[in-house]
Amino acid sequence: MAPFTAVLGGISIISGILRRDKWTIAAGVWGTAVTLLHIRQVTVSRDDAFAQAFGPDWENRIPPDLRRQLTTTRWRIPGRDPGPGIIQRDVIYGVNSDTQADLPADILLPPEGVPHTGVALLFVHGGAWLYGQKNIQKYPLFNTLSQQGHMIMDINYTLAPETSIMGMVSDVQQAILWLKQRAAEYDIHPDRIVLAGQSAGGHLSLLTAYSAHDPTMQALNPQGDLSVRGVISFYGPTDMITMYDQMETQFGPYANKRVGRELENLLEARGYKGKALVEGLPGFVGGTPAELPEIYRHISPMYYVGPHCPPTFLAHGTHDFLIDYHYSEQLYNALRLAGVPAVFITMPGCDHTFEGIFPRISPSAQTVAYYVERFLALMV
Repeated sequence: MAPFTAVLGGISIISGILRRDKWTIAAGVWGTAVTLLHIRQVTVSRDDAFAQAFGPDWENRIPPDLRRQLTTTRWRIPGRDPGPGIIQRDVIYGVNSDTQADLPADILLPPEGVPHTGVALLFVHGGAWLYGQKNIQKYPLFNTLSQQGHMIMDINYTLAPETSIMGMVSDVQQAILWLKQRAAEYDIHPDRIVLAGQSAGGHLSLLTAYSAHDPTMQALNPQGDLSVRGVISFYGPTDMITMYDQMETQFGPYANKRVGRELENLLEARGYKGKALVEGLPGFVGGTPAELPEIYRHISPMYYVGPHCPPTFLAHGTHDFLIDYHYSEQLYNALRLAGVPAVFITMPGCDHTFEGIFPRISPSAQTVAYYVERFLALMV
């Protein structure tokens, strides 16, 4: 939204000058100044974060041919969108164990003539574990990555209350195994799969990546290697017990009163999962952390942090009203203590889903995409 507010500020200044209204001029100057400050804050270089994670020579570790294809500026209008590569839609990658329903995915391959890097980005959408679906053409970043030689697989997974979080993890695991089994067909390297997701999808990506060697999680799909090369999370919850406490503080009083019941009925009448939304985590986990402490720990990525975790990229807005950015900060600190290469990028003043709002002109969306490109390039 920053470019829009900058334009509005400029219009206010011009309008104030024409009308000789000093207050309109002042409002325009103030709005423009605040917007320009925001743009400066979100587009500032984060190269130091990569140097801390991968060493001072991190850029030289990117293959030269790939490095030449990376976006060269953190923000410009309009943003880069080179157009899609080869799209395959509704490819079935597995079956959910609870519903026995097929699991579809969309696949984006590099265009003809573009050398493949062997990297596959497996994307898990957000939606509070209740909503959302795949959309391979939603983000300009996907097209940019395919032009650089990466494959993107955007999956649907089973949502609550039809399955549990463990069932969702099982779906993501099946996607990993499916990709590894077809590595030759898609010209990818089975050891270069990177998980990525937003919000609930970020949580599932982290959880699946970090628990690949956990016996309980391995038992969901014991027939193959579940490890991945790296993982990317946009504002994903990392500690479900802490998240429950936060949600209880923010929204609990409403869910437990008459307004909660009225909201539930209103949502259900409009086709939404009203009961699940109002009940929150206990509604599809099966209880509160006090009642089910082990389950909450087992569905928390923080629970699995250790030297075995793959390189991690975390991005979070400092004004996220749903998932506090300190969740990502705490995970980042734990990963650093464990010796895991980790990059943590905060976006000052940005809220939930910041990278999905007008990504072709958004300074924050383009800046985080700029660094996602580099993180993936280091996974080659």
